[in-house]
Amino acid sequence: MRAHVWTGLACIAALVALPASVSARKQSDLRYPFEQVWNASLRMVRVDLRMPVTDRDSEAGYLLFDYLDHGKRFPGSLELVRGEREKGAATKIVIQVQGMPGYVEQMLLERLQQKLRAEFGEPLEPPRAPAQKPKAPEEKPPAPADDDVPLAPSHDGLAPDS
Repeated sequence: MRAHVWTGLACIAALVALPASVSARKQSDLRYPFEQVWNASLRMVRVDLRMPVTDRDSEAGYLLFDYLDHGKRFPGSLELVRGEREKGAATKIVIQVQGMPGYVEQMLLERLQQKLRAEFGEPLEPPRAPAQKPKAPEEKPPAPADDDVPLAPSHDGLAPDS
């Protein structure tokens, strides 16, 4: 009986010790135009970080790359979605690196935000609600003169006397 207990505990300990598959993703709304975010993202991955870009499509708004860490390659993706400036966000970004902890995506996102600020300045101001103009008091139509008042029909169905 004791052997079964120890075997069960050993199996549980082995399962706990196995590394869990790590899959995280970070996203943010950036108040920069899509074109600026696209160009800065591509330069950051390819030039600044010297990571190979495996696929990209500016029209669809995605960039696939290999994140290199200690000689190992981890597939990464960067997705851009055009936003509506009226709602405050010009571009939405989603960064994911499979097999790496969430702080890697957070680091990439923060680095991109620093790059955007350094190259293009402060982000766009969020839109302000349009100022409400005070409504002018409604004018009432002029009251009809006594001569213009139509005569009400009589109750007996006959035309009124003139």
